[in-house]
Amino acid sequence: MIDGRIKLRHIACFLEVASRSGFGRAAEALHLTQPAVSRAIAELEDIVGKPLFERGRGGAVLTADGRAFRTHAGAAFAELGRGIDRVKRPGGATGGEITVGALPTVAARIMPEAVKRAKETGLAASIAIEAGPNGWLIDQLKQGRLDLVVGRLAEPQVMMGLAFEHLYSEPIVFVARPGHPAATGRPTRLVDLAGYTLIMPGRGSIIRPEIDRLFILDGVAGTGDRIEATDPSFSRAYVRMSDAVWIISHGVVAGDLDDGTLVRLAMSSSASGGPVGLTTRAGQVPSPAVDLLMRAVREIARAL
Repeated sequence: MIDGRIKLRHIACFLEVASRSGFGRAAEALHLTQPAVSRAIAELEDIVGKPLFERGRGGAVLTADGRAFRTHAGAAFAELGRGIDRVKRPGGATGGEITVGALPTVAARIMPEAVKRAKETGLAASIAIEAGPNGWLIDQLKQGRLDLVVGRLAEPQVMMGLAFEHLYSEPIVFVARPGHPAATGRPTRLVDLAGYTLIMPGRGSIIRPEIDRLFILDGVAGTGDRIEATDPSFSRAYVRMSDAVWIISHGVVAGDLDDGTLVRLAMSSSASGGPVGLTTRAGQVPSPAVDLLMRAVREIARAL
């Protein structure tokens, strides 16, 4: 049973302070005084019996207990909001609003067709698509700010409290401009690319460990002339104007390969960027609107 002393104002203040890392900034966002927000947090900490924030000159930082509480409080607060919205919405069961997180590759490759198909089958909800890195999307989902994430399978410790449904695995590809000297159609070894500039995601990217592992397995000690880039528009432009080779997830360059502005090199070694699928909060029953969109995403993914 939930302690009856916990009020919505406690949760609203807690989530806002956690999001903005400060009592003053949270008070501004909530249109409250800072003492009122501080009092609400103090009351909440007294109820749960644990400190939820570490206070300092730089603001307020969640404690370990605070981080654990945030996951559940954010999801519960968001679910309550969705319940109220479902009762009030004019569009019936499939109306309202859906907020979906998607990797940039998924946002460009899958979501347009999925949204179109879902609307054709009765989806009346307004849809907000949030594109970003996988870790950020998962965090937003845990906080209840997203209804669904279409992205990669996260590490086991990150997936606690979440459920993942595998849709497909996306390969890592090596691409270059048409007419590139290495685009012979014959299998190319990694060592044969030593004379070219290699463009790859930075070390914080979810596929970077797989790329590094590929070089290690092929006995290539280093990658020589290398550019690390997170912006696909830079990598795309640079590869088209040079002999550089771009190492990236297939989904990022699928359109370029289809229209012939880039070509895929035949490599003697291959690697997968990992499973891509639907991530939801464990135990959460999707609303009819979210369920319609999930079905559409599955159908589009099966056709890849």
